[in-house]
Amino acid sequence: MNNSDTSIRGTSLEGKQFLIVDDDPIIRMVMGSMFKKWHNTFVEMAVDGEQALEKLQQGYFDLIIMDLQMPVLNGYQTAKAIRGGVCGEFYKKIPIIAVTADLSEVAKSQTLLMDNVLTKPFNNDSLQTAIRNCLFSEPNMSRKMG
Repeated sequence: MNNSDTSIRGTSLEGKQFLIVDDDPIIRMVMGSMFKKWHNTFVEMAVDGEQALEKLQQGYFDLIIMDLQMPVLNGYQTAKAIRGGVCGEFYKKIPIIAVTADLSEVAKSQTLLMDNVLTKPFNNDSLQTAIRNCLFSEPNMSRKMG
């Protein structure tokens, strides 16, 4: 897969806006550089769940990529707040991809709060696949329209 290719099998990521939530500045930098290679996609960063909730209340995003272990509000607490409507009705069903370095967290994160889980480290291809699965799979398409 070409790193700059944002249109594969009719699932263009062009114009999509992503919120990356991670307290690790290196992870934010790496993910930011991944997204820079994807033409016409937009990324905003948050350092913890509390900041993520603020950003969701102030702007528009198509998908959230969120670390599970963070200070202030962790990924589970943040997802629960989002799904509970803290950021408005629209965001209750926003796709959330959980990211974790702790393999034991994967089992715990398989809940209705998360749409997908990536284990760190992950690469460009696995990130694009997870995003496409969340944005363009049949259940999510009907969920967003409904």
